[in-house]
Amino acid sequence: MFRMRLIACLVSVCGFLAWSTNASAQESKRPEGARVAYMLLVNGAAADAVVKSANIEGHKSVDSPYVGTWHSFVKGLDQIQKGRLDPVEQGKIDVMMIATLACYPNAETWKNHLGLEDSTLAGFAALGVKNNPKFRICWQTYIWPVGQERKDGTKTLDVAATKKRAAGEPLKELEKLADAINEKHGRKVVLISPVREATLKLLDMVVDGKFPGITDPADLWLEFNMHSHKHLLALTAYCNVATMYGISPVGLNQSFKGVTYATKGGKPHLMDGITDEQNAILQRIAWETVSKYRLAGIASAK
Repeated sequence: MFRMRLIACLVSVCGFLAWSTNASAQESKRPEGARVAYMLLVNGAAADAVVKSANIEGHKSVDSPYVGTWHSFVKGLDQIQKGRLDPVEQGKIDVMMIATLACYPNAETWKNHLGLEDSTLAGFAALGVKNNPKFRICWQTYIWPVGQERKDGTKTLDVAATKKRAAGEPLKELEKLADAINEKHGRKVVLISPVREATLKLLDMVVDGKFPGITDPADLWLEFNMHSHKHLLALTAYCNVATMYGISPVGLNQSFKGVTYATKGGKPHLMDGITDEQNAILQRIAWETVSKYRLAGIASAK
């Protein structure tokens, strides 16, 4: 009996030491914080909350240069007022975290500013690397839900149509452009945060009744355009931080207390109330998606 207890004790101690060593190794691998500009449709407060939970030191949110609305942003650098991009060119920004509904190259929405020499994405990259060898862009993909919104505030999501629209977005063209920019500069200046793919996984879980607390997939959105509800905002923040810093959000003791979101002119909503169980699922979806996506820049990605 004593021998069995001794063996059990030794196994327990060894297990603790292994966990402690692994935890220390993970902590020592924490990346250096960066000066980050959150642009257009990124909820910077949600991303900052994830960064704080991940204990990344030196992270700093900096003022984003005003580039107009997302409607005009992708129409070429000549659409941006002169002087607005000086902080980028002067090397004062390490990471531009950008989300726009017009995130995919399209001749109509990008007004034919599509290529390596002419697109806003390529132009930002060229400006940023001039005086900052660490400069990078994290370009977030997006999904446009298809559904009906009524005056009483109720919504009905057309899941099949939403998936069809997502499948039709030219992601391969975006990947091709990112590859060309990175090849030109000899390193990964442009990373893509695969929020679209992660959103589709979460959508499937809700439809299949596998995401606790949400039974109607329409509840993932506050409105059916740029406005996500808190669970989708959390998933987006996990994807963006994982892409930006190359770390897993899995296991973070996450709090979004005090983080707000709203429609334009609408009353603020609080991100409080996401359960530990929900957070764990969202973290897992984010990391499974980001870590396997080549252009997210994770070393282990195939």
